Amino acid sequence: MKASKVVTMSAIAATLAACGGDDNNDEAYLRVLHASPDAPAVDVAIDGDVVLEGVSYQEGSPYLELNDGMRTVEFLVAGTDTVAFSIDVDLMDDSYYSAIAVNKLADLDVKLIDDTATFTDGDADVTVVHAATDAPAVDIFVTAPEAELGAPTLDAVPYEADATLEGVAAGDYQIRVGGDASGELLYNSGTLSVGSDVAVVAVDSTKGLSPVSLIVWDADGATTVLDFSAELRVVHAVDAIDVDVFADGELLLEDFSYEDVEGYLKLDPGTVQVAIAAANQGLSNALDNLSGDLTLEAGESYTVIASGSSGAVTDAILIVLTDTREASDETQSYVRLVHGSSASAADPVDIYVYENGAAQPSSPTLADIEQGQDSGYLPLAPSTYTVDIAADGTTTPAISGLDALVFAAGDVKTAIAIGDGSGLGALLLDDTRSSSAN
Repeated sequence: MKASKVVTMSAIAATLAACGGDDNNDEAYLRVLHASPDAPAVDVAIDGDVVLEGVSYQEGSPYLELNDGMRTVEFLVAGTDTVAFSIDVDLMDDSYYSAIAVNKLADLDVKLIDDTATFTDGDADVTVVHAATDAPAVDIFVTAPEAELGAPTLDAVPYEADATLEGVAAGDYQIRVGGDASGELLYNSGTLSVGSDVAVVAVDSTKGLSPVSLIVWDADGATTVLDFSAELRVVHAVDAIDVDVFADGELLLEDFSYEDVEGYLKLDPGTVQVAIAAANQGLSNALDNLSGDLTLEAGESYTVIASGSSGAVTDAILIVLTDTREASDETQSYVRLVHGSSASAADPVDIYVYENGAAQPSSPTLADIEQGQDSGYLPLAPSTYTVDIAADGTTTPAISGLDALVFAAGDVKTAIAIGDGSGLGALLLDDTRSSSAN
C-alpha cells in the first residue's frame, strides 16, 4: 500500500551509524508510529540523535536500521529539546520492532511490539492493535469484501491489546470494528488488499462519523484508512419556498423549508446526484430545476447549500463545501465564511471579523466576495467576535445579529450569508464532530 506520508531523514544512514552500540555492527530494525490523538508532532531521537522529524498524529516510519543493543528512544516535541516520553529498548541482533506512541498526551506511553517472528516467517501476517482511546473493548471482523459478519475474528479486544493473524492469504479483505458491549458497528474499512506483513492499528478518527480510523502500516510506512462512508449536510437558502431534495433519485428530504439545515446524513462514497425542486413537484421537476453530481470521498464531510432568488429554484445554484470537523489546534477556534445570498445588495460583499467591542478595522478581512465563494477556515483566538457583512466598498453591516458570536477553543463553525427578497440574514453552523445535526 502507498503510504500517505513516509517520515524519513535525508541523511538517515549517516545519522543512524552514529547512534552508538556494539562494535560488531550487528543490526536491528525499529519503526515508529504516532498514535496519540492530542499529542503534538514529534521528533524521534535514538541515543540523543534525531532520526525522524515532524512526525504528526497517524504518521509512521518504515523500519530504521540500527545497531543492536540497548537504545534510548525519545519522543521530543517537534523542533524542541522537550522530551515528551522516553523509553529504553533492548534491540536484539537481526530483530524487528514497532514502537507506537499511545494514549492521550497526559498519559503518553509507548507500546513496543516484537515483530521478528511475523516479519521473518515467510508468509503474510496481520497484526491488529487497538489504540483508539475513544473506543472501549471492541470486536474485530476480518472477512472477504461484503461478506456477512458472523462471529468476530477477534472478540472483546481491550484498549492497547494486540493480536496477530498468521498466514493470511494474499487478497482483498474487509475489516469492520464493532463495540463489544453495544454491538454497534463503529468502523468499516471497505476493501483492503493484503499481500505482505502489515500492522492494522485502530486509532481515534479526526474525520467523518466514525470514532475510529485504521492505520495500515507496512515495511514502507503508514496509510490512514478512513471509515468507508461519507456524510452530507444540506442547507436550504432559497427563501420563500419549500423544497424536496433527492439523492440518486431517492427522496432524501421532504418539505424542506427556508433556513432549514439537515445533517449530517450518512451516504456511501462515490458520485451522488443531488436534485432539488419545489415541494411535491417530483424528481423529474427537480432534475429540470436544480441538480448536480457530487463526488463524496470516504471519511469526508460535506455541506451543500441551495442558494438562490426568492421562490425560484430554477435560478438557484448549488454551493458544495468540504467540511473540517475537528480543530487542527485545540487552543484555537475556526470560522468559515460563506456567501450564499443572491441579493443584489450583496453582490459582492466585504466581510470584517474583529473582537467584540473593538473598532471595525480599516480594511476588510475578506474583500469582494461573490455568491458561492467562501473564506476557508480562518483561525481565531478564542473570544467573542463581531462579523460585519457589508455591500462592497461600504462598512455598514447589511446583516444584523452577528455582533456577539462566541468562539471557544476547539470550535469549528461556518457562517453563511443568505437571503434575497425577504431580507439578508445569516446562519451559524457548528461543524464539530460532536454536533450531529448542524
